[in-house]
Amino acid sequence: MDFAQLPAPPKVSAWLDMDALDHNIKLVNQKTQAVKLRIATKSIRSMDVLRYIQKHTPHFIGLMSYSAAESVYLLQNGFDNILCAYPTLDRASVAEALKYNQQGATMIWMADRIEHLHLLNEIGKQQQQSVEVCLDINMSMPLPKLYFGTKRSALMRKSDVKTLIEQAGSLSHITITAMMGYEAQIAGLAEHLPGKSLITPAIKLLKNSSKRQVSRRRASMVHWINKQGYPLKLVNGGGSGSMDFTSSQPEVTEITVGSAYYKPAYFDYMDSMQQFKPAAGFVLPVTRQPEKRVITCQGGGFIASGAIGTDKVPVVHYPPGLSLLPDEGFGEVQTPFAVDEAVIKQGNMPTIGEAVWCRHAKAGELAEHFNELVCYRGNKPLIVEGAAQVMTTYRGEGLCFH
Repeated sequence: MDFAQLPAPPKVSAWLDMDALDHNIKLVNQKTQAVKLRIATKSIRSMDVLRYIQKHTPHFIGLMSYSAAESVYLLQNGFDNILCAYPTLDRASVAEALKYNQQGATMIWMADRIEHLHLLNEIGKQQQQSVEVCLDINMSMPLPKLYFGTKRSALMRKSDVKTLIEQAGSLSHITITAMMGYEAQIAGLAEHLPGKSLITPAIKLLKNSSKRQVSRRRASMVHWINKQGYPLKLVNGGGSGSMDFTSSQPEVTEITVGSAYYKPAYFDYMDSMQQFKPAAGFVLPVTRQPEKRVITCQGGGFIASGAIGTDKVPVVHYPPGLSLLPDEGFGEVQTPFAVDEAVIKQGNMPTIGEAVWCRHAKAGELAEHFNELVCYRGNKPLIVEGAAQVMTTYRGEGLCFH
């Protein structure tokens, strides 16, 4: 999308480049065609966009939700294959979701401790229904003095899994049918973190080493669980940053992808995402010019989650030559930018009424700040029946999930 050709919106809004989204969908489909594909809803957070991606994904199998309440919402809206990615204590939502199992939907819950299974089993008893469970296997790579990965699941070794499934044997309404082995340290860690170029070789070395151990451990775990009498109907792995690797692994039946569709700013720093195009972001109108070389925009405080760092800050996508003021950054209700002297000399100083187009560091979190994503195609807003076409977000439907 040529942002120089776009009209400047009069208020802060979120944009969705449909041409870039189509490009990214095709690229995801090419990279993951060897397995089934599950969309990570946390990276999208829009029912309209989820349906659009589903429509253009021939090997779509279902959704990976991020909360029990969201799972119910997705089931209510016609999606019938949901894997909830995180353990839940939300009894009411689990009970509500089980009603859709009775109607033929697939709803699978994540677990890595006996407490998770006890809760699900109690609800299953109350509903007189078996509850399907996915074991979340920790695919991190512990090393001497370094833990390379994420600290989520308690299931690291076969002995951990053995203990849990033995405990699960006495639970009458639990059925273990799935396994997730998510290699977060491969799929979600960028090699070229801003200001940290000295550790790039180490990150690459660790990621390559981790690929080898994930290949061994995950395949071995799948084989072992099947031998214990728990035939796995799905083995989920991967993420946007590991599509080539995960889709090539013979034990994996499906991959989860989310962030690749929007290609947020953080993925600019990742080698495996260079073919993807930025498809979503936000735009800030220029409302002030306090100094000769400074403009100030309305809005802008959309900082991403995770460890605090430059890589979690939004980036200016257009126009070039703008930089944040180090003492202010992206503000709560306004954001000042310094303008390069070269830009001013060229006569390209942004003026009041123009716009600064930005990208969020992460994908779905953008949608938590906006009720809708304004759609653009061919360097202009999409117009339907005289109005701009939009994709409504969860927030726009009055919803907020955690």
